[in-house]
Amino acid sequence: MIAVTQQMRALVGGSSLRRNISLTLGRQVLTACAQLMLVVLIARKLGPTGNGQYAMAILLPTLMVNLLNFGVGPATVYHVGRGTFSARHAFWGNLRLGVVIAIIGVAIVIPVLVALGSTLFPGVPQTLLLIGLVTFPATLLRGYLQSILQGVEDFWPFNLLIVLPPYIALVGAAVGLYGFNAGLTSAVGAYMLGEIIAVMLSAHLVLKRAAIRDHGYDPWDSREYQRTTIRYGVQAHLSNVLTFINYRADIYLVNLFLNPAATGVYVVAVQIAERLWMISQATSTVLFPKLSAMESSPIQRLALTRTSQRAVLILTAGVGVLVAIPLYWFLGIVFGVEYVDALPIYLSLLPGIIAGAGARVQAHCIAAAGKPNWNMYVACGVVSANVMLNSILVPVYGVLGAAFATSVVYLGDAGSKGLIIRKMLTRQA
Repeated sequence: MIAVTQQMRALVGGSSLRRNISLTLGRQVLTACAQLMLVVLIARKLGPTGNGQYAMAILLPTLMVNLLNFGVGPATVYHVGRGTFSARHAFWGNLRLGVVIAIIGVAIVIPVLVALGSTLFPGVPQTLLLIGLVTFPATLLRGYLQSILQGVEDFWPFNLLIVLPPYIALVGAAVGLYGFNAGLTSAVGAYMLGEIIAVMLSAHLVLKRAAIRDHGYDPWDSREYQRTTIRYGVQAHLSNVLTFINYRADIYLVNLFLNPAATGVYVVAVQIAERLWMISQATSTVLFPKLSAMESSPIQRLALTRTSQRAVLILTAGVGVLVAIPLYWFLGIVFGVEYVDALPIYLSLLPGIIAGAGARVQAHCIAAAGKPNWNMYVACGVVSANVMLNSILVPVYGVLGAAFATSVVYLGDAGSKGLIIRKMLTRQA
């Protein structure tokens, strides 16, 4: 325990890093609590089928954001963190890009959803999918604007804007489901409302805290910023798209090969397991702009990455084991007896989840070195393996097959990024 404490002290170094990581980790905990309570409300009120339908409806806008954001967020953090562009350039450039991409995305997806919604999302009402689709523009713009605050390392409003939507969704779903007995539509509508409020507040806080207003700057003259951002962002985007597919392919394939009820149980295990990534997410979020600014100190950047990864792995493994002990009773009491089968799923996911925590830190180091394409190459192989293994194992072994396949793939992802980090160290030695 002393060794872990020493590693964490080395990881956070200065007081600002320590404060920002603590603040971001606190936000992760608060967000996880809201998401968990929301899942409990839906699961107990509507059962595994309703929980699975909600998960698929929310998956649609999330999938669209991950497919169509073109890496603008990571590129913004990278360039603003390095000082290549100011927050002012980023605000107007991201706003313009966000509006154009949102309009194109909705125009493309609506006819596809109307024609093929029942085939692509079997068992999920089309009304829920359309409500989820409306959330896409707000979620996209919120991510673009928040990345500016991350780039300038202003983490208080950055974290506020992330923690707000799930609590709005939680309150709205509670009122709709239990106050008015409005059904699943009210829960998806509450999710949409949270994203809309958050994007409006994002614009206000970025304008206020990042000193955007400047009469000497033409907000529409942002072509150079957009070209540079897209050039870096497309490489990061392809990696992020493949990583997102890797994270969600198992859920989709469980629903495709089995049914929404099985998906509902599987999603509970996945959401509990992925909460273990809070430590790595908080650490990576704060470190990315810092690592990007260390352009002239590659050796120190790699050393900080290795220290960070080691601490994150140890802490994630420790928390994961501690969570597993009371989980059997927790699942039955909180979610209901139908969800007790989520425990073996969680245990099967755990080795991959631990490895994935370290892989996140590695990926941010690679991206901060200006090599997001390396993450993309790894992601291509990983997502192919994930889809293949899940397609083979889910029809035969059900949800446990999905958990085992996903865990193996996460381990492979971490190993591949470890080889890249070692190569970077060798080149810099």
